[in-house]
Amino acid sequence: MQWEIAIIKFLQSGQNAFWDTFFWIISLFASFLGVILLFIIFYFFANKKFSFYFILSTIINICFNYLLKFFFNRPRPFEVDAGVINKLEAVGQSFPSGHMVCATTMVFFILLFALQKCKKRWTKILIIILSVLFLILTALSRMYLGQHYLTDILSGTLLSLILCTSLLSLVKKQLVI
Repeated sequence: MQWEIAIIKFLQSGQNAFWDTFFWIISLFASFLGVILLFIIFYFFANKKFSFYFILSTIINICFNYLLKFFFNRPRPFEVDAGVINKLEAVGQSFPSGHMVCATTMVFFILLFALQKCKKRWTKILIIILSVLFLILTALSRMYLGQHYLTDILSGTLLSLILCTSLLSLVKKQLVI
């Protein structure tokens, strides 16, 4: 865990008002606000069934996330090391990262939507690059803000990928846009 604290402290060593605001905004869009906005977009630009499966997947992922948080009961980095600055009010435990669960679910469905809807190869590539960048920025934001360890972030991402892929395999034919 010390190496994870070192990563957080390294990220926080360059802190200033710009980075505080930037990473706070990234975290905001990787949470329920982003899920709600994406649901609205899918509702109007995809079919109703696709937006339903997006919300269903998000709810299932969040429920599993809270079960794991309850089971592991891991404190947040700022609670363990006084050198880690808490830049947000946080409720709950650290492992796994709920923001990464939401962000990964959003990216999964964005990519699913884009790969089905976009015709041009460069558009698909651009969406993939922006999606991966969003995940990386979300991960950095959660560590910069002192909320999560790297293992929390990786586990949240993996949890979401496993659950989204499982749902997709169950309803594959129904998820056509």
